[in-house]
Amino acid sequence: MQTDDLRPRMPIPRLTEDQMREVVRDRLACKVMFSGEIPVAVRSMCLLPVAMGALSVPPEICALLLGSERPPETLEGDPEKPEHPGYPPGPDDPPEKPTLGKINPALLNDLEWGDATEDDVAQARTDLRAENQRRIREWEEASFAWQDALDERTRACKTIDASHEEAVAAWRDSLPAHEEAKTARQAAYDNWVEKHDRIFADWGADVGEIMGRMTDAFPRGVNGYPMFHAVQVIHKDDWERIEAAIVREQDRQVQV
Repeated sequence: MQTDDLRPRMPIPRLTEDQMREVVRDRLACKVMFSGEIPVAVRSMCLLPVAMGALSVPPEICALLLGSERPPETLEGDPEKPEHPGYPPGPDDPPEKPTLGKINPALLNDLEWGDATEDDVAQARTDLRAENQRRIREWEEASFAWQDALDERTRACKTIDASHEEAVAAWRDSLPAHEEAKTARQAAYDNWVEKHDRIFADWGADVGEIMGRMTDAFPRGVNGYPMFHAVQVIHKDDWERIEAAIVREQDRQVQV
């Protein structure tokens, strides 16, 4: 089979019946949010994995089918383009949300049987509330510190990018500038892009929806919308059923 005959699609795992029901229940409980519910103006900031290229064709597949990960910018004999130095390591995964404690069922059982007093239960509730608040406060502080570290890395990356762009600009100035070289260079670039767009025209055809879970949202948001550090891609055929089920349940709840 010729390379040009290939029309690969992004592999998207299909959901089981139980998993689809869970998505429906979670949406009705406001535990998840779909990309279509987020305004386009802030969608990329809210779906960070997507903004960072999660739906793009992996470089190794581009190299396999097109011969290189990126379109060529030079011809044989041209000066080599400066390599990007890379970025500093980022912070680890964001802190996990704490598991909040619950009052000991044994104490409630003791109260029922007269082995504990209402004051004992009230004190236990007060202590539990304080402990849960402490856990939440520690998580929020750790999350803000994680976000600050991420912001610091972003600033460092921008500085690195600016320096690299200067080097690239100097490299471009060093390339042979006669018209024949510029024309050949542009033709090679355009041919790669045209071939890429043709081969991968159906890459995202099976994407039905992108879902973020509130448990995967940062403490901070954008214009009232959560920012997700992890998302789930839902197959279009699964999404048709999920969306229809959500609409049915919402209509049913309104009528009750």
